[in-house]
Amino acid sequence: AEQIAERTGGTLAQIQRAEDYADLQQEAEEEILQGVRPEITVSVDNVEEYDTIFVGYSIWWDEAPAMIATFLESYDFSGKTIIPFNVHNGSRFSRTIQTIQELEPDATVVEDGFTVSEQTVADAAEDVAAWLEGLGY
Repeated sequence: AEQIAERTGGTLAQIQRAEDYADLQQEAEEEILQGVRPEITVSVDNVEEYDTIFVGYSIWWDEAPAMIATFLESYDFSGKTIIPFNVHNGSRFSRTIQTIQELEPDATVVEDGFTVSEQTVADAAEDVAAWLEGLGY
């Protein structure tokens, strides 16, 4: 996220759940399976000023964490471009691209986002740079 912000001149906004998980494994899985939208701490006052939104997340139970859905549903991204990137343990994007498209049907969701495994994330800087360059950044 930091490399993307630096290279694109973007602003970072960290999406966090307002309340800490007492049991991350159990509560996070339940949120995803039950479609819960937990309260988040981030607020972007000037989202209308952005044409492109990079959204980063880890893969939990073949989905983005529920707090990502809360973020996406909190704003109108109609006419904007959403570019996903993530860290995974082997599932790549799983079905998260489709989920983002379902949550933001009037946005353009870039299907060629950046995905990296947790095992190689530390060595991904050159890959991120090449990906961004391919996107025109």
